[in-house]
Amino acid sequence: MSRRNPKELVAKAEQVPVEVKLAKATEDAASLRKQNKRIISSAVESEKRLDALLSITGEPAMRRFEKFKRSESDGVAVVVPATDWHVEEHVFKSAVNGKNAFDLKEAEYRIKRFYSKIIELIEWQNHLAPVVEIWHPLLGDLMSGNIHEDLSETNELSPTETCVFLRDQIYSGIDMLLRETKLPIAIPTCVGNHGRTTQKMRIKTSTKNSYEWLLYKTLEKLYEKHPRVAFYVGNGYHNTQTIMGRKVRFHHGDGLRYQGGVGGLTIPVNKSISQWDKVSSADFDIFGHWHTFLLGYPKWVSCGSLMGYSEYSLFIKAEYQAPTQTFIVIDRRYGMTLATPIFLTPPKRK
Repeated sequence: MSRRNPKELVAKAEQVPVEVKLAKATEDAASLRKQNKRIISSAVESEKRLDALLSITGEPAMRRFEKFKRSESDGVAVVVPATDWHVEEHVFKSAVNGKNAFDLKEAEYRIKRFYSKIIELIEWQNHLAPVVEIWHPLLGDLMSGNIHEDLSETNELSPTETCVFLRDQIYSGIDMLLRETKLPIAIPTCVGNHGRTTQKMRIKTSTKNSYEWLLYKTLEKLYEKHPRVAFYVGNGYHNTQTIMGRKVRFHHGDGLRYQGGVGGLTIPVNKSISQWDKVSSADFDIFGHWHTFLLGYPKWVSCGSLMGYSEYSLFIKAEYQAPTQTFIVIDRRYGMTLATPIFLTPPKRK
């Protein structure tokens, strides 16, 4: 084995740091070139933005816009469902975290406010397109009934007494619409699940075992000769009517199956409507039952509750909504052009 010259070994050892430094310098140079390229690219983009801003700093080209003339309209129909009033049920404020309180006196106040707001909203709508007819569906659960033991313990009226109370309230409301407008009033009806005379729900004979159906027939009899009021008392789950050339399917809403979930009502409602449309299609579905105002434009409207948030709402973890009914506008040309809640209690400000 040949001996290596010590001077060569020293020279070679001294060369290693130089190579390391050279490699590091090469790497740093490459990094600087990339950084420089990004800076240049960013500067170019900034120049472009500056040029764009400078190009619009001059005087704008003024074009005189004229107000469109109001187009002629054959008029619209307003749909104002009465649903989920639960008039005789007592909601205890202390049991719902102070969110609501409801008794017979409060029910009467909210019903009066509902009919008054209908007139107010019709007058507002007339500035856009004239209202030519009123549809006032009665969609059920106007009463709570005694289908649960706790209701029979706390309700303020018996089912028969509730029917008399409701007859007077609805009769007075229709009278107000007749006095304050000159419009025809059509009233399709659906029974709810609360107004039944039986403990268990009936499908085939739901109307034959319903206090509400009897109430509707009583009201129909009162108006049978009135030239501006027409009742269409339903005998099944759906009550489909033609409004402004559009088929509108009314129902209480308990035929929709929803067991809670992140998606809310939307998915089960869309599925149900899709299935019903296979049998007999409709342009719109309007329903209650879920105590929730929700608009599924352009296909359906879920209407809110006059009673509002209750002990049961809290128990099932339902979303809180203020007590409402619903104001809907249907146009012959455009279909459903408006659906908005009618708030029945004064606003609560923090």
